This record gives sequence, C-alpha cells and structure tokens, in this order.
Amino acid sequence: MHASLKSSQEPRPKPLARGTLLIASVSLLVLTSACSNSDGDREKANKEKPKGLSATKVCDASISGQAAQDLRKLTGADTFEQTDEVKLKSVAEKLTSSSSTVRNACEIYLPNADTPAIQIDFTRRTEYPTRKSFESSNANDWTIFPIGRHTRASGSGADIYFSCPAKSKDLPDLVYGNLFTSKSSLPKNDTDIAKVAILNSVSRNLAKTLGCSEEARLPEEVPSPSAHWTKR
Repeated sequence: MHASLKSSQEPRPKPLARGTLLIASVSLLVLTSACSNSDGDREKANKEKPKGLSATKVCDASISGQAAQDLRKLTGADTFEQTDEVKLKSVAEKLTSSSSTVRNACEIYLPNADTPAIQIDFTRRTEYPTRKSFESSNANDWTIFPIGRHTRASGSGADIYFSCPAKSKDLPDLVYGNLFTSKSSLPKNDTDIAKVAILNSVSRNLAKTLGCSEEARLPEEVPSPSAHWTKR
C-alpha cells in the first residue's frame, strides 16, 4: 500500500517549454530545406554541365590551339561525341605496315547526331595532285595552302599530303589525309581555313607519332592560301 502510493507520487519529467519546441521545429525545417535546396542545386548543375567531349579531347587530343577554335566555329558546337576511342598510335601502326586506307581515323559527331560532322581518313599515296590533275577532276575550284607537299580545300572537304618515309620499300613515302564535313556555319573562305586547320592539326600529331615531323613540314598555324585554282 505504501509502496504503491510512493510510486504514484514520483515526479514526472518536466515537459519542454513551448518556446523550446518552436525553436526545434524551425531548426528542423531549415535543415530539411537546406538539404532539399542543396540536392536541387546539385541536380540543376548536373543538367547544365555540358556533356560529351571538348574540342581538344576528340581524336586522341590531336586538335588543339586555333584548330580547336575552328572546330567549334565550323560546327557551331562546344561539345562532341565519337563512336570509338581514337588512338593515333593505332593509325600510325596501320600506315607503317600497309597502304590500305585507314577509314574513320578521326570521326566527330555532334550530340545526338546520326552522321559525323567531321570524318578524316588516312592512307599512303605515290604522288600528290598537280594543276593538270585538277583540270581533269570534277571539282570547280581548289584553294591551295603551302602546307606539306600539297594541301587544298574544295567543296565539303580538305586534302593534305605530307612526306613520311616508310620503313618498308614496298610502301609509298607520302601520307594522304582527307577530311569531309557535312556541316558548316561559316562563310566559304573561313570554312576552307577551318577545315585545313583541323586536318593539319590531326596530321601534325600523326606525323609526330610516325616519327616524321621534320620531313612532314606541317606548321602549327595555318598560313594564308598560296593559290586558288579554278577551271578555265
């Protein structure tokens, strides 16, 4: 009887003051809101962050300097995609052992596009084009640049020929690079220079990988055109 009475009279825990409860509730709300905003900001930043590769990362990082700027101007894009990881070492190995064309040595896509905006092939050739060969070609005009043995821009493409002695006597000593583009957001003259700049940059790095930079004579910057061939 006494024990039961004593138990019922033990002091109960003191309830929290109303102000304390209010402060705790506000603190929890602020913390929850901060976490929510942080997640939202992070999600927004991820959406706004450009996806794909930059101009200096495509094609085994072989497009740099002015050529990278020209790639952005030519395509009107800042990020790009490629189907496979391009390695210039692999391209060089094929050109060292065979005269077969290395297709899609550098292939650049715009995001969500089905066809490449830039496609570059390489092969070995025995000779480079002359004025006589131009007259018998289907092209109406060529813009000639003093790069390598012969460099030109015409239509939707650009060609480059540079010396690169082959280790095998059965292989020609000229490397030929061809660039094709399906897109241009520049005037024709600027388009020609941009195409040549991109092709020259990739070719310059390829020549370095092949070990023939001195013979190739490919400049860092694209010089002004040296001639403009048109059909007579």
